[in-house]
Amino acid sequence: MMGKNVLDEWVSAFGARGLPLLPGTRELLANLDSDECSSMRLVARLIQRDPGLALNVVRMANAVPHRHFRTEVVSLDEAVMMIGIQGILRCLEQVVPLDQLLEDPEARTRYAQVAARSAYSALLTEVWGDIRHDMVPGEVSLAGLFYNLGELLLAAHEERRIHRYLTLMSDGSVLPHEAEYVALDLNLRAVGHRLAEHWQLPDMVRHCMCPSNARHLRTLGVMLAAKLTREAMRGWCTAGLARDLRLAADYLELEPAAVVAQLNRVSEEFNLQVDLYGVAPVAELKIEDIDARVQEGGISPAPAFCLAPRFNQLVQAEARLQAADLIDENEVLSVLLTGLHHGLGLNRVLFARLDEESGRLVPVCMEGTDYEPDFNRMTIDVGGRHLLAVLMKRPTSFWLNPGNVDGMWSQVPEPLREAIGVREFFVHSLFVGERPMGMVYADRRSQACALDKQAQTGFNRLVGLAQAELLRLEQAAGARPRPRIEPIRTLR
Repeated sequence: MMGKNVLDEWVSAFGARGLPLLPGTRELLANLDSDECSSMRLVARLIQRDPGLALNVVRMANAVPHRHFRTEVVSLDEAVMMIGIQGILRCLEQVVPLDQLLEDPEARTRYAQVAARSAYSALLTEVWGDIRHDMVPGEVSLAGLFYNLGELLLAAHEERRIHRYLTLMSDGSVLPHEAEYVALDLNLRAVGHRLAEHWQLPDMVRHCMCPSNARHLRTLGVMLAAKLTREAMRGWCTAGLARDLRLAADYLELEPAAVVAQLNRVSEEFNLQVDLYGVAPVAELKIEDIDARVQEGGISPAPAFCLAPRFNQLVQAEARLQAADLIDENEVLSVLLTGLHHGLGLNRVLFARLDEESGRLVPVCMEGTDYEPDFNRMTIDVGGRHLLAVLMKRPTSFWLNPGNVDGMWSQVPEPLREAIGVREFFVHSLFVGERPMGMVYADRRSQACALDKQAQTGFNRLVGLAQAELLRLEQAAGARPRPRIEPIRTLR
């Protein structure tokens, strides 16, 4: 997790900036003040195709003073109605054209590609909202448009840094957070979330940038749409496509063939304006081409690379956990997960809190899983006799590895087996004194990137230091009552 100071630096650098205007947007809106564009809904749909203009429109609408109340707009439709045609024309003049912001033609191409992905995601999210009878489809659509806000910002203002990231992302076996780890050493989702807060973008936009919110169905739809959008832009050839289609089918309560038909209709509509971005039209997805993939097992495909540990960040995490100066539980967990992910190079790290009301482990914070909503939304009942239920009896660690997996795999709870796609991981029950707090989980995402004893030692040491610091904080609180933790609910 990125520290507050780092995120504040990004706000300082980009808070007064925005996103550029795509070259064809003015022509797209040439008839804005005529009867042909009299429908504000139609205007909003046109603006939605350009993330830079859409951002400026929403920010202008939020700046409109209200006499009796103060609230942010929730959708582009609302923003357009609030500022009117003249306000939109002013936005068009205010947004810096792409060719003025970026001199390098290749940099402009890279930004346009990211913008295209955002526009497709917005369109897909809105269609899914209609299918699910969402009360405000435009709200989830706007969240889909800005889901990759951090990526858009870097493509516009830090194009040299984003270049390698986007190059890695062109490989279908590389996931976004792995490309971030190697090419950027920052969390694009966290950058986008912090700037969305600074710009007072709608709550739904911000909620969708928090991976733990995958347990809520509206935010889950935005996250799944973003995943399938990446696969659409890659020509539907990524290894995880079959799994993501199954997830989408479950989410929409449709047959896979119906989901494919919906995706193709979205692609057809997107392709009508594909020249705006200078990208190739999205190919048709054929159900027969993925039938074989649907029958695939759960094991992850071989990765392009394995994450390397970073000794300096491991030492830094250890030092912070031992300094006895962390201010609260959230900061302890942040340091712990950062050390496990960035220090030890563990691809996926998750802390699931024990919800006392439901008796379930519920993910609340994670590293390296920002774009895996299916992983982030699993919950596990600890009332049975499976492995995690046993571990939650006392502070205990366990390493599932090739030497014990045949005998222990059946003891791994089914929700975990279905979500992880690997047969090797670390887990450690986290206690504060004698009070069970939750479970820390870590893996390397792929069987090809094996865990080892050195990683196990580092994992156990960091969790142990975190437990000691959490106990210190509780003891320092003395007789003051512990703040009540609200029950964690999964919205259905």
